[in-house]
Amino acid sequence: MKFRVLKWLVAVGIFLVGCDSTDFIKPDQAQIDSYIQQNPDLPELDKSCIYDGRFEIGIKKETLFFLLGEPYKQETVQQPWATQEKWTYKKGNHKIFIIEDKHVVGILEQD
Repeated sequence: MKFRVLKWLVAVGIFLVGCDSTDFIKPDQAQIDSYIQQNPDLPELDKSCIYDGRFEIGIKKETLFFLLGEPYKQETVQQPWATQEKWTYKKGNHKIFIIEDKHVVGILEQD
């Protein structure tokens, strides 16, 4: 009986961790259509990422903001070659986006 209860508690714990309400959420179609219409000069990569609900190196920081909202933490880092921004999101796994010249140049993921 104790083993069965323990097994149930572990299963519930795994389910709750997997259902974290802070996971990334794709904007709905009306939001997507409105954003695309307001930004007609958006690069094809950005449009593709918006429609698919994903992010990639090369997208504009405005697109990243549209997809993920306000970052949990923002830092400015002076590199020898350029000033970079680090945007950290605490949704699911920590994701850190490195932004340089208004575009994502790196994506790091931490548990």
